[in-house]
Amino acid sequence: MSDSDRNALDFVDWNELKGKEARGVDKSVDLGEIHGIGRTYVVTKKGLVDKDKFYIPKALAEKYDGKTVWFNVTDDLKNEFIHENPPAEEEIAKYRTADSPTYINDRVVVVSEGQPVVGEMASTRTEELPIADWTRILHKNVRSMDGEPVGNVVALYPDTFHVESQGSQMAYDIPKNEVEGFNGAEVRLKAPITDLERYVTRD
Repeated sequence: MSDSDRNALDFVDWNELKGKEARGVDKSVDLGEIHGIGRTYVVTKKGLVDKDKFYIPKALAEKYDGKTVWFNVTDDLKNEFIHENPPAEEEIAKYRTADSPTYINDRVVVVSEGQPVVGEMASTRTEELPIADWTRILHKNVRSMDGEPVGNVVALYPDTFHVESQGSQMAYDIPKNEVEGFNGAEVRLKAPITDLERYVTRD
């Protein structure tokens, strides 16, 4: 894991997550509890008697909120991960993409959602800001208050996020408190494009 990955966000090591609840894309996708940690997957068990055993690729992990580890797994997809024994490495590897975080086999992003966090403590600053889960804005477009395109979010830091324009002609480190909102596809800022010059990091 690079230094930039380590410093940009708060993390918890996978080994600290044994016994934690695992969920899919929403609370209805119950993946049981984490019982084991492999190199590229986690083992979860669900049920009281005939327990389903899931081998879930770490690459599908999205966040840990202090209580639950959330995975990008739908109700239909979860059945693909039910195995009695560890699946072949290529079965796990196919879920890792170019967008998968470089650190994902070692640790998970911690997001504070009002729950006490075990391990590395998450910053509570995000609770006072318009976006609860800042990882959602990675690789999303940014637009100024007056509707001008600013660029694409390429990195996150404790108090700012790094934006680069198309072709990397301009780059900004924009404070998180400059965000007006996020609609799932685009970040909208409070400031007009002319006011963003103070955040330029290079010409």
